[in-house]
Amino acid sequence: MQASPQLKSDLLAAIPSLRAFAVSLSGNPDRADDLVQETLVKAWSNLGSFVEGTNFPAWLFTILRNVYYS
Repeated sequence: MQASPQLKSDLLAAIPSLRAFAVSLSGNPDRADDLVQETLVKAWSNLGSFVEGTNFPAWLFTILRNVYYS
């Protein structure tokens, strides 16, 4: 799936919130940065499984949470 310009923009806009969530989960800013990076890589490589029109930030936060717990 080719990422639309809006999807790319939404992904970039979500980074500060993802980082804040990652810091709250891990309690460590360095680990939080790693979590966000892993989340972005997984999200980008699995864009085909995202359904356009659904809640993109929620999808990203779910990925981040799953990365943290695994």
